[in-house]
Amino acid sequence: MTATDTPPRQRFGELVKLQLQGRRFLDRDQERRLLEDGITRYGLSLDQASGLLRGAAQEDSIALEGELGASSRELLRTLADRRDRIARDDFRRAVAFYRARAGGGVTEAEAQKRVKRLMEELNLQPRPTGRIIRSRRWYRAIEA
Repeated sequence: MTATDTPPRQRFGELVKLQLQGRRFLDRDQERRLLEDGITRYGLSLDQASGLLRGAAQEDSIALEGELGASSRELLRTLADRRDRIARDDFRRAVAFYRARAGGGVTEAEAQKRVKRLMEELNLQPRPTGRIIRSRRWYRAIEA
């Protein structure tokens, strides 16, 4: 049996397993490249390629940035106050949540950048800290 005898879905599934091997986290660019390969090289529909990718990721407990971003957005929305501001402690909780869901595949600094980016997408502002001089320096110190 040669490689051309096996169905495209099965070949793409094997490619996905190979690409996910040894990873704990798959970012959007990597996910997009795998989906593009499934569509262009293997002739699968987007739904088929996406289903195979998500199934393999779930089987190996690998976090996908797209899914992780959705749950992190919901968490940020619930942590925000009435004026759409996030406190520093709540930001730290969101970063810890992101890292835990990523399975250790993301550093602290990278998780802070990604959570800050999510806050900006949701138009959430940082809440100033300090008693006398209130500042958002903690937020500005995070490189985006």
